[in-house]
Order: sequence, then structure tokens, then C-alpha cells
Amino acid sequence: MVKEIKLLSSKIIDDKLSSGDIVKLILKNRDIKDIGQFLKPDFPKIKLNLKPAVKLINNSIKNNENILIYGDYDVDGITATAILWRAIHKIYPNVTPFIPHREIDGYGIKAKSFFRFQVEKNIKFDLLITVDNGIVAQKELAKIKEKQGIKIIVTDHHEKPDDTSRDVINHVSTKSVDVTVHSTQISGSAISYFLSKEIDKDADLGLAALGTVADCLPLVGVNRSIVVHGLKKLNTFPSPGINKLIQASNIKNLITSYELGFILGPRINAVGRLSDPTDALRLLCSTSEIQANKYAQVLNNFNQDRQIIQKESLDIVESSLGRDVINHVSTNKKSDKIIIVSGAYNPGIIGLISGRLTEKYYLPSIVISVDGDLAKGSCRSIPELNIIESLREHSDLFVDLGGHAGAAGFSILTKNIAKLKKVLTKSVNLKLKKINLTPHLDVDAQMDLSVVTLKNIKALESLAPFGIGNPEPLFLFKNVIVESIRTLGQNNDHLKLIVGTDPRVCSFSTIGFKMGNLISKIKINDMINIVASLSINEWNNTSTPQLIIKEITI
Repeated sequence: MVKEIKLLSSKIIDDKLSSGDIVKLILKNRDIKDIGQFLKPDFPKIKLNLKPAVKLINNSIKNNENILIYGDYDVDGITATAILWRAIHKIYPNVTPFIPHREIDGYGIKAKSFFRFQVEKNIKFDLLITVDNGIVAQKELAKIKEKQGIKIIVTDHHEKPDDTSRDVINHVSTKSVDVTVHSTQISGSAISYFLSKEIDKDADLGLAALGTVADCLPLVGVNRSIVVHGLKKLNTFPSPGINKLIQASNIKNLITSYELGFILGPRINAVGRLSDPTDALRLLCSTSEIQANKYAQVLNNFNQDRQIIQKESLDIVESSLGRDVINHVSTNKKSDKIIIVSGAYNPGIIGLISGRLTEKYYLPSIVISVDGDLAKGSCRSIPELNIIESLREHSDLFVDLGGHAGAAGFSILTKNIAKLKKVLTKSVNLKLKKINLTPHLDVDAQMDLSVVTLKNIKALESLAPFGIGNPEPLFLFKNVIVESIRTLGQNNDHLKLIVGTDPRVCSFSTIGFKMGNLISKIKINDMINIVASLSINEWNNTSTPQLIIKEITI
């Protein structure tokens, strides 16, 4: 669907501008003030009060106590668990990791799951450390504390609830927690890294980079430092587990933020979506290549299954959407400003479906998996709506609730779904009533084709890693002429164009992924506008500039 093009700069980039000028223009668009620090970030550091947590951990080690690290089943939670477990286990054997099962245990720490795991392992734990969860778990942590008198450290990056809200189920109490390490600025894995580094100076920054990108943290400031330096670690000294996962994923080049977010991350997530996420933890904690290879293949297979289930479920969801939702993108006349669907969907993929709906229709969305009396929901939002705040206005409807401004998850009694749809739709419609929710592309500037050179592309690559908060630069190329056209891929999914200028001064190869359906709408000699990023195509030991198309207007 055609998106509105929003130019971030009125300047037209032509061959009068140097590579440095182009980079400065992009940084100005990103509102980056400290150019030197951005291009060459220092080793990551952040102000966190870690001393109380380190003291509790060291005391437990000194007293030969049993330590449990309670993680989460997504990439951030699994990497956070692996980082801290490996750091402590390096010097002390009596530390056990636990990753909850999505369907059996649900999101966040549960007293029932803690006690069950304790019985299964036949270990009475003396110190409980949560990673990537716990900040909204007062009741569950209190149950554990009251029954066992265990010491508790909460490390988390999710938003604390407003103490004045009705969300009393989601507030950490100083009575139930001994130490809290909390920051919404970084990921759960990053908090785990900074804590682990106090125990082991060689704590795995690469896994923190993976968790940061996979959890969609903005890649600026300390997060950029984490990913820049973490990528160096992953590309030079990857752990056996990551190395085998790279091989299983058929990655040939250096790891970038793209590989973290779209290749490695989904494979680590997949096993937790469909089965036991502990297999992903086993991979990241593997010291043996044989074991690492085994679990890398397990994750790869689950990812293939996930792709099939996701496509089937997304087709079902989209077929159920009303015509007003589908027309929203082009007409902006949609009366309801949120998509809420429920059904017998696999709970492991509802977050992915919600993400696709929000991306396609530019509306906040909630997908609810219904199974018996208890249902689970996953939400994705747009910048114009803080989804967790909106949900917390109706906290009395939920069994569990947590998340961020852009993404959230909850459990709800099935009988309350209809009421949730009614009250939440009403409140979101009111919040977004006067806002034009048109899907758009932020484009850095208009660019002449003559500026697409290897030198300029390499200069732009200095701005990587790209991601949330630092998107890959996009440029508008106006009135380019189509010189050749064909489709690529097993199912002709992708569009391959050669475009040039009038008069014919230069020509460039372009590719539009998942744009093969446009083959019937474009003809040779058509004059079109394209929005594209710049890349380098390596073929037969030759490097040539290439445009990666994001949008075409005819």
C-alpha cells in the first residue's frame, strides 16, 4: 500500500555535496548533536546502583547458597538469563537458570512456577534474581517471600506502573523485594550485562547487543554503544552457540543489526513461541560445539514451523477484518482507531500478527488467543498512542499486564474480552480522534541518481548500526526512467528494475523485495518516483551501487 512520503529535509542532494556533507545532513535529521560520539561511540556505560545487588550475590556465594535466575521466554529475557548465569557460573556452581514456558507459566514471574521448579530440581533457593521481568509482580514476589523468606533481586527495564493508578496488581513493593535494579533506557539483557560485568569483566556484551536489537530499543546513546561494541564481539569471538546459529542461518557476511533483528533473533524467539524456550538458553550457554550444533538445528527447525503458522494465522485474521479497516490506509476514514481481534490463535505468534497489522494499517492492534476460561493478548502500537498507559486505565479487567509504550502483553478472563473491546475502543478513539493516522515514510531528502556512488554509500555506512531511533537513511529519486524490468525469486516475489535519468546519464540496478506484484503496473520507459536506501552489490569480486526500493509511485 502506498505510504505518504515525508521529507525530513528540503535540501536536494546533488553532486555538489561531499560525502561528509551528506552524513551531516542525515545526522541533523536525526537531531544528533555529538557527531564524534555517535560515529565512534565509547565503550558502553550507564549510571546504575549495582552495589546492593552485587553485595547480595557475593554474600550468597560466600555462604554457599543456592541462586535462581528467573528469566523470560523472549530474546531479551533469554539473553539476559544467559549473560548472568554464565558470569556467576564461571566462579560458582550453585546457580540455576529458569526460563518460563509461554503456555504453562505465562509472562513474568509466578509463585506457582517458582515453587514447581524448585520441587523439580529438588533445590531450595536462597536468592532469587529476576531478569527482564519482576517490576510489575508485587503479588507473586510477595507470595514467594512470605512462604520462603528468600532474598530477592529484581532487574528489569519495563515501565513501572503509576502508583496513583488502579493498577495495584503491578507495583513492586519494598517489602517483597530486597534490591531493585531498574532502567527503562536499556534492555533487560543490557541491565544483566552491566550487573554481570561487576562479577565477570568478560561478561558477554554480544548477547546484550542481540537482546537490545531484538527488543526494539532505540539505537542511540548507550544502546548504540552496546550494539556497536557488541557486534565487534559477535564478529570476532562469538560463543559456540551463536557461532553455530550463524552457520545454521546461512549467514555469510559480518553480523549487523539486521542479522540480529531479522535472522538470529527470530530463531531464538521461535522455540519459545512453539515449544520449550529452555532449548534456546541451552544453545547460548553451550560450551561444546556438538551440543551447540544440536540446539542450533532445533531452533532453525522451529523457526521454519513458526513461519508457516504465522502466515496461516495472519491470513485468517486479515480475512476477518472489516472493510473499514482495510480502507483505512487510503481513506483515513476509519471510525475505530484500534484493531482488536480474538480467536483460537497460537499464543506464541499473536505478537507477530499484531506487529504485522500495526505495520500494514498504521493502527494500534491487539490480538487475543482464546483457550478456555483464560485468554492471552499481545499488543503493538504506533508513536501516537502509549499502549501500556491505555491498557492500565482498564487494569481491573486483566489478570496480568505489562509492557512498554509501543508493545504490551496481558492475560484476561475470556468473559471479559467483549468488555475490553468496548471500553478500550472507546477510549482509544477519543485519544486519537483529532490525529491523522496516515501511514508514512520518513525520507531524509531528495537525491540525484548521480550521487549514488560507492564512496557516498560507504560514508553512509558509518552511521550503522541501523534500527529503531536510527533508521537506515532513505532517499527520494524523482522522475527516474525504467530501462528494464523483471521479477526474481522462486515465486516471483521480488521486483528487479534498471532505472536511469533523462537524458541517459547514469543507470542503476534496483530491487524491491516483496514488490513482484507491481510487474503488471510498470512498463519500460515509464517515469516513476522511488524511495530507496543505498547498498553495495557484491558479485564476481565486483562492487557496484544498488538501490533497495521501499516505495514506488507511478
